[in-house]
Amino acid sequence: MTWYNTSHHHSSLGGFTPEQVFTGDYIDLTKIRQSALDQAYKAHPERFIKGPPKAAQPPTSVSINPIPDDADQEVIEKGVNFPTLPRAMQNAI
Repeated sequence: MTWYNTSHHHSSLGGFTPEQVFTGDYIDLTKIRQSALDQAYKAHPERFIKGPPKAAQPPTSVSINPIPDDADQEVIEKGVNFPTLPRAMQNAI
């Protein structure tokens, strides 16, 4: 678990480790990455056909089963959304 949280850089977290995201260290690291990207763009803008590159950021929120905006009050109070559970139970029978 230690390796996964402190050393493994996740593509879904913008190339940061979970620890960097959790502690907020990714903010300073993003500035360093952006500086390197800016220097590369300044030196060779022809390599960047879509314009200046932007350093990747981790998502602002992460969830496995997000509660939809139009959820009823019961779902919101439970804090859990399993829209596929009834379908899964039918297939199990």
